[in-house]
Amino acid sequence: FSFMGGVKTELDGGQELEIINGVIHQGPPNSSVNVGYGTFRNNASEDITLTVFRSPVFDDLQIHTMEYSDNGTAKMIHLKNISVPAKSDLTLKPGGHHLMLINKRRDLILDEDIMVVVFAEDSVRYMLHFKVIDPRLENNSNHNHHNHMNH
Repeated sequence: FSFMGGVKTELDGGQELEIINGVIHQGPPNSSVNVGYGTFRNNASEDITLTVFRSPVFDDLQIHTMEYSDNGTAKMIHLKNISVPAKSDLTLKPGGHHLMLINKRRDLILDEDIMVVVFAEDSVRYMLHFKVIDPRLENNSNHNHHNHMNH
């Protein structure tokens, strides 16, 4: 089977889960890790627990969160899964939950659309799209020349 082949249609979750303002920070050219942010929106009437993250552009994707101790130190924790509550949002943001994209297989192009496929614990799959931005540029959102391409 190809990367996308062989998936039963009933295992395609479609619009039950969306990513709102999904972005991947371009990062330094020599960096082996990129970070992704955005808001998971669960449109379904049940919680969706995401267990596997894949992208054709990266070797590995992981959800991490920051844990802060009483003395102010922070450490990154790799989560085995992440749950998005029914009819609710879960936001990936600096200092909180975030997506780590590890070992990019090619250079990322500014403004390109990166597909991330996430699998829920019931094997349902969701196709999410993240846009590559340069976090060093001010007001990235004002630079997206409104060429909406429907996939």
